[in-house]
This record gives sequence, structure tokens and C-alpha cells, in this order.
Amino acid sequence: MSGIEKIFRITLIVFCGAWLLWKPLAGPLLIFLLLLSVIGRFRKINQFRLRKNQLFWLVLFIFYGCSLFWSSQPDFPALERKLAFLAFPILVGFKWQKPLPLAQMWLSHIIACILLVVIAYYDAVMCQMTLGNSVRCFSTTYFSQVHHPSYFSAFLIFSIIGLLLRRVAWFLSKPRWLSWLFIAIFTAMHLHLGSLAGIMSLALVFMTYSSWQFSKKIGWTKSLVIGCSTLFIGVLLALQSQEIKADAQNAWHFTKSYLSNPTKFIKGRTEPLQGNEVRLLLWTASYQIGVAHPFGLGLGGLEPKLMQKLKQWGYSEQAKKEFNPHNQYLQIWNELGWIGLLLFLTTIISFGLFFYSEQDISSLLVLGTFIVFCLFESMLQRESGIVFFICWLLVLSAQPIKKTS
Repeated sequence: MSGIEKIFRITLIVFCGAWLLWKPLAGPLLIFLLLLSVIGRFRKINQFRLRKNQLFWLVLFIFYGCSLFWSSQPDFPALERKLAFLAFPILVGFKWQKPLPLAQMWLSHIIACILLVVIAYYDAVMCQMTLGNSVRCFSTTYFSQVHHPSYFSAFLIFSIIGLLLRRVAWFLSKPRWLSWLFIAIFTAMHLHLGSLAGIMSLALVFMTYSSWQFSKKIGWTKSLVIGCSTLFIGVLLALQSQEIKADAQNAWHFTKSYLSNPTKFIKGRTEPLQGNEVRLLLWTASYQIGVAHPFGLGLGGLEPKLMQKLKQWGYSEQAKKEFNPHNQYLQIWNELGWIGLLLFLTTIISFGLFFYSEQDISSLLVLGTFIVFCLFESMLQRESGIVFFICWLLVLSAQPIKKTS
């Protein structure tokens, strides 16, 4: 192995953990990795080949760039944040002599997650000393201050998937109970984070994993029963948290009220609003915007329209917060229209078919997590979501493993 390739591999491993702890590191490290790749190409120690499904992200980035021309308020910084759509396909397109160090990269991510958990508890204790309110300080954004709780949840679930499927260096040579210990710790963190998308993704991961494991011995029919039982038990355990239980009850109440009379619900709320109420308002507004603008508003044109909608409905305080739709599918539909949404869905399907053809259960679980999170958050609007999901989806697609165990 050449010296350039060694430096590349070490930097890539460091990247997977370092940027989680300090987000400004993502850009410089990514540029350095691309520079090393180009140098390696000139020295003929790597080759450049892109798979067809990886090209979809490049096309989506170009589409976003073009949308600035028809946006009423072009958002150039937002396009800069989406450079990962362009950078990661190029990065994984360089094929070195050895495969990417996936197990070590996953370990770097897990170490960073452990440190993020420590930082979260430190911030919560400092908050408690200041405010004297332990319940408030140990939940949601007060607990997770480095990253938004939903993104932190996604990081933890990715760690859980790696540990469940035995894809992580160091843990492979250690007793299995050690992996389960960290799986339990990362799962328990969701009692603090309170992310609905995170809880649903956890349920999906554990149900799929248990069904997949038992299917080898007792067949898919009985294993699905066990998987559903695992899901049911997991929901019961989650509801032992008073905060999660209250949130679930509120979500059910608001959804029931909305479905019975959407117009009355939209115009009859009173500020300040709870998170579930806001989501229903935003989803309704985004749906109406999508219908009215089939070709999209362009990058930067959506947020002003959402603000205008909220003001029209009498929610001036919510309008000041400049919300996004909190749904990635609606976000892309509103910005890029039906064509952009179709491109995004095609991208997801192409990755799903590829991972399925490789029988790579861990990658399918990562993709499933991404799909669920996109239902409740605009995951590709913040750097935390863009860098994380684009990085790992591309890395996993660049290094398929047949019949992973």
C-alpha cells in the first residue's frame, strides 16, 4: 500500500468521527480527502469509476443549482451545504488498491457517539445547575446541544446497526455482551431525545433484525410474529417514559382532531403551539404549496412561502421561526417540483435495489432509517443530516458485501 493511500485511509477514519464532534471539520477534511484522491489518480495508484446509482446524487445537486435561477429568493448558502451531494459520489468513485476501511470508519463513528453522549450529560447537568429543572434539562434540545435531537438519534441508530450486524472493528474481537451493552446505552438515549422518527426507526431496526435472525432457523412466517412481538414490547417499554407517553398521546389527539376537520384544526389553534401541532400545520401548508407550484419554488423560495401561509392562518409567532416543512419529501417537492421528487424517490429505490441485490442487511437498515427520518424531518437541509446520510449511503454502496452475516 502506498503512503498516499495510507494517509487517505487514516484521514477517512478520522473524518467519520471528528466532524460529529466539531462540525466545521467536515469541509476541510473532505477537501483534503478529495485532494489525496486526485493525487493518487495522477500517480496511477487508484482508478475512477462511478456506479449508476451514485450518479443520481450528482444529478440532484445540478438540479438544485439550476433551481436558483427560478427561485424568488435564491439561497446560495443552502446550495453550498448541499455540496456533499457532489463531493461524496466523487470521493467514493476513486477506487484504491484496498477497499475502504468500513469497520474502522464505523468504530470512529461509535467513539464519537460515546463522546457526544458524555457531552450531552455534561450539558444537561450544567443546565440543571442553572435552571434547577432536571426534566427539562435532560430532554430534547437541552440534552442534545451539539446536534439537533433527531440527527443525534440517527447517529446513535447507525451505531446500533453496526453493532447488531457485527460490522464494527474492535468489537468483532470482543465478547458479544459488550456490543449489547452499548446497544442498550444508545437505545436508552432516546428517552432523553424524544425523537418520534428515532423511536420509529429503532422499532424498525429491532423488528427487522429479530425477524431476520429467526428466519434462518424457523422460517419467515414465525420470525415475523417474533419481530412484531419485539416491536410491541419495544413500544410498551418506550411508553414507560412519561415524556414519550405524553408526546404520543398528544400526537394521537392532534391527528384525530385534524382528520375529523382539517380546516377547523388549521385555523383554530392557539399559540404557543406544540411540536406535533406545528408539523400538521407545516405539512398542510407544504401540500398546498406543492399543488400550486408543480415545478417547485426553487432553492430558497419555500421558506418565505411557508411564512406567508402561517401568517395568513394567524400564526405570526410561528412564522418568525422560518420553519422548513419537517418532511424531506415535501421539501423537495416544494423546491424542485414533481420532477425533483421523482428523482429523489428514484435515488432511494435504486439504492434499495442495489443493497437488496447484495443481500446487505445492514445497508438496507441504514436506508430504511433514512426513509423514516425523512418523513418527520427535512434531513437534507442541515449539514448534520446531509454529511451523515450522504457519506454513509455512498460509502456503503461503494463497498458491497455479499451475504453479510
